[in-house]
Amino acid sequence: MQSSQLVRTIAAAASIVIVALALMGASWYADSTREAAAAAMVGVPTGEYVNGIEVQRLPSITVTARRSDVE
Repeated sequence: MQSSQLVRTIAAAASIVIVALALMGASWYADSTREAAAAAMVGVPTGEYVNGIEVQRLPSITVTARRSDVE
C-alpha cells in the first residue's frame, strides 16, 4: 500500500514539473517572436533615384519553408 502511494506522489510531482517546464518554454518562445516582430526595418540609402524616389537597400532576411508548402 505504502509503495503505491509513493509512486502516485512521484508521478504527480513529475507531472507538475513537466507542465511547469512546458509553460516556461512557451513563454520563452512568445517573448522571442514578439522581439522579432518589433524589430524595425531600416533602409540604407544607395544614392540612386528611380522616378524621383530614393532607392534604399533593406537588410536581408532568412526565410525557411518546407518544399511541400511552397509547391
